[in-house]
Amino acid sequence: MRASNLWGIVNLTLITLAFLDGYLSLTPGRLRHTNPDAVSCLIILLMMPPFALWAVTYSIKRWKADPLPRPSWNRNPLNWWRDPLQALFISTSIMSAMAIGSAFQRPTFGSVAFWMLAVYVCFAIGLFAGQILVYRIYRQRIASG
Repeated sequence: MRASNLWGIVNLTLITLAFLDGYLSLTPGRLRHTNPDAVSCLIILLMMPPFALWAVTYSIKRWKADPLPRPSWNRNPLNWWRDPLQALFISTSIMSAMAIGSAFQRPTFGSVAFWMLAVYVCFAIGLFAGQILVYRIYRQRIASG
């Protein structure tokens, strides 16, 4: 088995596990002692785009990751400093899978489970917005093809 195939399996496994964990995270036992609310959602939503931008900027300046390789399913998702677009893409996919998995629990509006789902959605939207920002700002530094 080639390394690229292995990373493809690892990435799909991480996303599948995130979906399952999102579903299981809204059970009453797992929600005990949590207190998500609108303020935490707003903070997460506002902090994720600058985090994504900072991670890519740091990678370019500190580790000289230029040009930035486009993300794919067949690379290591944990290499934030050398391959930040890959890590950002897989992180966004994982948080989206968690949000979708937790939505299958269909939490009631205003409950702790609802706000936990909102936190996952804010993570996913914030990372996605960060990806858009990164692609707009660093489009000249992204490897073509």
